[in-house]
Amino acid sequence: MMAALLGSMLGDRLADNTVQTRSSGFGPVGLPAIDDAVAAMRRRGLDVSTHRSAATTVSLVDGADLILTAERDHVVKIATLSPRAFRWAMTLPEFLDLAAAGRDSSETNLRSWVESLTARRTAGRYLREPIPEVADPTGSAPRAFESAVVDLEQQCREAADFLALRRT
Repeated sequence: MMAALLGSMLGDRLADNTVQTRSSGFGPVGLPAIDDAVAAMRRRGLDVSTHRSAATTVSLVDGADLILTAERDHVVKIATLSPRAFRWAMTLPEFLDLAAAGRDSSETNLRSWVESLTARRTAGRYLREPIPEVADPTGSAPRAFESAVVDLEQQCREAADFLALRRT
């Protein structure tokens, strides 16, 4: 859902269409999106019915300028695949906090700006300190699921705004 929302929002904001969003994970490959996610995205005009889960790979991680995850554990797993990627992988809410603090940076290169946001972050502190995460609505009652999707949608909107500013 995050990739679909963010991809759509960035597409709306950026005319050059050079930003790619991808979804990958650490679970089984080839699984479809859950029915609740398909329905939630359909209500937002997005079709994820053909989505199939994909593996997070070293080449995918190393080729990214920014990796946004739902959970801290995902960032840790990404850093295990590629230790350098710890500098450009973060949870979506963590990114929003760091991007707000680094909004006025004069850095123009996206990856360099992203790395500047995490420059003071250490692995030890990352594992010990609280890191904001995206609420996982899987298995929730319909109202709770929709509420979590509304929160995710707002976070994606904010992220798209930050990223669009960096691309213009």
